[in-house]
Amino acid sequence: MEVKYDKNSIIKILKNKKIKVTPNRFKVAFELFNCDEHPSIDELHQKLVKNNDNRISFTSVYNIVKLFENAGLVKEILIENKIHYDSNITPHAHFICKKCGRIQDIELDKLDFLDEKKLLNFKTFTEEDLKNNKIDSVEINFYGICGECLKEENSEA
Repeated sequence: MEVKYDKNSIIKILKNKKIKVTPNRFKVAFELFNCDEHPSIDELHQKLVKNNDNRISFTSVYNIVKLFENAGLVKEILIENKIHYDSNITPHAHFICKKCGRIQDIELDKLDFLDEKKLLNFKTFTEEDLKNNKIDSVEINFYGICGECLKEENSEA
């Protein structure tokens, strides 16, 4: 795992959100903020138990992730009836592999066929576009087969 956020960065992020830094909160934050995957709470709990000497309960992980979500540090994403958590809270899309289930972030500015400015600035939608609804967020998911699975398919052929 590439460490994007070191100990001091994580402590600063938590303190800026007025979250008391405890050993368990730090462990969850370190794992979640440095993760390129989009784990479920169960997957995150399993990884924490596997990687740390100290045991942490599933309930503790759940409560900490929900605390982070309420503070705007992570975002809940629902994919195929399973809840995952994303620490990348900047606007972006997801690519979901139909074969292995891997979720990858795709930056919107790399998607030439989308008008990123219109997507991100909800005020530019006309009343007709909105149909009298209020948009809180936008989620864009692409489904297909990831490069790793395609390589496996091609090597098996």
